Amino acid sequence: AASQAKSAFLSNMSHEIRTPINSIVGMDEMILRESREPQILSYAQDIQSASASLLGLVNDILDFSKIEAGKMDILPVDYELSSVINDLVNMTRKRVDEKGLELHVDVNERIPHLLHGDEIRVKQVITNILTNAVKYTERGTVTLRFDYEVVEAEDNAIRLLVSVQDTGIGMKEADLEKLFNAFERIDEKRNRNIEGTGLGMNITRSLLDMMGSRLEVESTYGEGSNFHFSLRQGVVKWDEIGDFGRALILAKRPREVYRERFRAPEAKILVVDDTPMNLKVVKGLLRSTRVQIDTAESGMECIRKVEKNTYDMIFLDHRMPEMDGVETFRHLVERFPERMKNTPTISLTANAISGAREVYINAGFTDYLTKPIVSERLEAMMIQYLPPDKVIQEEMPDEEAGAGEAASSEELPQELASIEQLDPDEGILNCGSAGDYLEALKTYAEGIPRLAGEIETFFREEDMRNYTIRVHALKSSSRVVGAYALSELAKRMEAAGDAGDWEQIRAHTPALLAQYHALGQQLAFLLPETEPEEDANLPEIAPGQLEEAFSAMREIASLFDFDSFQFILQSLRDFRIPGEAKQRVEALKAAAAAANWDEIQEILG
Repeated sequence: AASQAKSAFLSNMSHEIRTPINSIVGMDEMILRESREPQILSYAQDIQSASASLLGLVNDILDFSKIEAGKMDILPVDYELSSVINDLVNMTRKRVDEKGLELHVDVNERIPHLLHGDEIRVKQVITNILTNAVKYTERGTVTLRFDYEVVEAEDNAIRLLVSVQDTGIGMKEADLEKLFNAFERIDEKRNRNIEGTGLGMNITRSLLDMMGSRLEVESTYGEGSNFHFSLRQGVVKWDEIGDFGRALILAKRPREVYRERFRAPEAKILVVDDTPMNLKVVKGLLRSTRVQIDTAESGMECIRKVEKNTYDMIFLDHRMPEMDGVETFRHLVERFPERMKNTPTISLTANAISGAREVYINAGFTDYLTKPIVSERLEAMMIQYLPPDKVIQEEMPDEEAGAGEAASSEELPQELASIEQLDPDEGILNCGSAGDYLEALKTYAEGIPRLAGEIETFFREEDMRNYTIRVHALKSSSRVVGAYALSELAKRMEAAGDAGDWEQIRAHTPALLAQYHALGQQLAFLLPETEPEEDANLPEIAPGQLEEAFSAMREIASLFDFDSFQFILQSLRDFRIPGEAKQRVEALKAAAAAANWDEIQEILG
């Protein structure tokens, strides 16, 4: 009875505490949005960080009370193991970097990639262990390992072997028994500066126990610890996860000579994506298969094409403006139920998030494919879902192999080698050949003024939905051409947009736009030398006038006079601004839209 009363109290208190926390977070967000004072914004950011920590502690208490009350359920679903590992690394990376540690990820390439289990609880367990490892490690490494064993008595099951090893402070033999006690922290005097409830390991043990596993610990005081467990998981597909390290670090490796795995000249597919470059990439990857490819750049165009044509397969991008992929698919099923019943429809997504497969399968899609698209996976999926009588898989002679030469960056213009933001080898791998990569890169460069302008406009207008959609497009297209750093920054902004985090968006969008414009300037040699239409009839600003404008903006920035600063920026629109100065002005516009005075002063020098 006492235990039940305690659990009820903890549960009620956790819920009650959430209400004022939400008010604090909400009001703090208003300060972050509306204040223009750097010191006030600094205080508000500290409040935001502390609120997030407090909410995490409350969540721990709520989980603990649910477990004690027997209300924590295990809900198995099909999930991509690579998505789980990717999320774990992303959630841990920031803390690791802040402490100057090294995070090593070691994944057996032969582990089946599609498993069946409670991915949320699996991820929660590993997150708790990883977080503890980082908390109690001041120098050295944290290593996350994944391996597996086949369950002999079952055809479709493995034991997933997970371990987290650190070079932290370790634990004394006598303290190991206290590790799983609720609300008790080991070596409290030594670790009093480390935040936490003392519930993490207790929750971890309970969750593993509910899933039929247990946590094992080996630790040497002063040298580090190794936490590991073995967990039975169902196997949905035995396809191997492959080289997971490639997704974390762009590793250079020899490219094998490509040969298509099939041909299907009688098959007709529709590819829908709002980014023209992505359509061009798919066409390039499938050129040698001789598949008939139709394309659409919006949901409405897709519906019109399906109305007029019959397709053997449809690839439909998820994130598109106006009508996204899920909405488009729903309209297709409602309007053409019989036709869609026999047409495999694959969702294209740049987000390898946990639970993605369940989301798309539940929405009615046949399957999903992550971007950037890997040719092997694309071809395997087409072999799987195209009508068998239209797929030719027999061995083809070398002269008929569509892309018989090895993909090599030596065939590209030499100017690309000097662009630090680009990894041409990675771009060739994504596009299939040097020629297709160059075409994709030209399309990418042509789209920079339009996409950058849209991002800046939606950023300035605080149009969260459209801003997020456009940085999503930038993330995807930049990754395809090998602009990895820009893609990662766009990915952070997309995540911030999804979370409604305008603080992050304001802080980093100016840098995103400046980096994007700079890359566009470096790629300008790929495009015809034409004057931008919008500037063609404007007089070029005199150097003296331009310097006078920059000087005035420096003075106004020191006074934080927003209206006057915007007035000068508006006046510059009456002139054509040459070369690097134009990029500088564009960066100033973005920083001004965010009222980021530190960024403005840094740009002005």
